Amino acid sequence: MMYGVALALAAAAAIAYVNGANDVSKGVATLVGSGVTDYRRAILWGSFCTGLGGLGGAVFANAMVGTFGKGLLSQGTVPTQAAALATIIGAAAWVAIATRAGLPVSTTHAIVGSIAGVGSVAYGFHGLKWASLWGRVLFHRRSCTSKLLPKKLAHLNNLT
Repeated sequence: MMYGVALALAAAAAIAYVNGANDVSKGVATLVGSGVTDYRRAILWGSFCTGLGGLGGAVFANAMVGTFGKGLLSQGTVPTQAAALATIIGAAAWVAIATRAGLPVSTTHAIVGSIAGVGSVAYGFHGLKWASLWGRVLFHRRSCTSKLLPKKLAHLNNLT
């Protein structure tokens, strides 16, 4: 029992770390690039805000899981602790690899992909509600596209 809790905490810390390594640099770059603060102070701000976000996530975890995790498994599929742990470790590993390689990566998509992979192996293809998973990916993709499309159009406008 104690081993499982320690492993779950380590996996949670790993995904929090790699998510921070991937996302905090965007805020730090903005603070430094705009001249608001120096690099060292920007890293402290980024670390502080990431820590607050982690605490907020811990407080609201049940509500987030209920909102975003509901309806992913088929009726009668019972989630296991091993599958949940494998999902977190898989997502953390992918975000770490992509971040280290300098690839653009979404932690949300890594988690959804990990759910799909682990869920398929642990419960079979029938154990997941694929339409619900695709809906989550497409909703997030539309959100990203709506942010990128105006930038691309502005760039094309500047080329003509």
